[in-house]
Amino acid sequence: MKTLLLVAGVALGAVASGASGAVPQQAECIAPAKAGGGFDLTCALAQAMLAGGPSMRTTYLPGGIGALAFTTIVTRRPDDPSAIVAFSGGSLLNLAQGKFGPYSEANVRWLAIVGTDYGVVAVRKDAPFRSLEDVVHALKTDPRAVSFAAGGTIGSQDWFKAALLARSAGVSHKSMRFVAFEGGGDALSALEGGHVDVFTGDAVVILMADGSDSPATLETVNRNR
Repeated sequence: MKTLLLVAGVALGAVASGASGAVPQQAECIAPAKAGGGFDLTCALAQAMLAGGPSMRTTYLPGGIGALAFTTIVTRRPDDPSAIVAFSGGSLLNLAQGKFGPYSEANVRWLAIVGTDYGVVAVRKDAPFRSLEDVVHALKTDPRAVSFAAGGTIGSQDWFKAALLARSAGVSHKSMRFVAFEGGGDALSALEGGHVDVFTGDAVVILMADGSDSPATLETVNRNR
């Protein structure tokens, strides 16, 4: 379940055609979800890579698990030289499935890979599950007794993680309980609040300049902004 964390931009003229390649003074990174999720982290990483230059603000535009941000930038701001959009492997899956309307990957310019995204299955510290095998066993016993949460719709990459667990338990994915959220931040909040049992999402590893891998969370990136 290894995917890539991407930053996508539309008609980023200052970078693509500007003589100096300067970053616009009002640079903006659009996170297609609420604050606190993986898209927020992607924008934070973009800001960190541009350290020392003009400040880049993060704008949150949740809706359709990335569809609203993608459609907005393609239809309303195609020539905006100051905006980039955070994307992920899960967003690409939705795009390939036609969930972003009539638009495709050809409607944007792909700029950079800023990290590696690994699939993760998480529970609360006080959860009765102490291992992945415990989750699988619980699904075998009663698939309706385990609720999953993720920042994606049915058929999304994070949904597939839950569906693969159900298959490992020998039960149909149609039998499992799955709650879709606009972003990983909301899904994690539901997990922490005890509203769901299992979170399926991603854990980011930043690719460092020296070639080493360094685990990262939104909190650690924020502290180093």
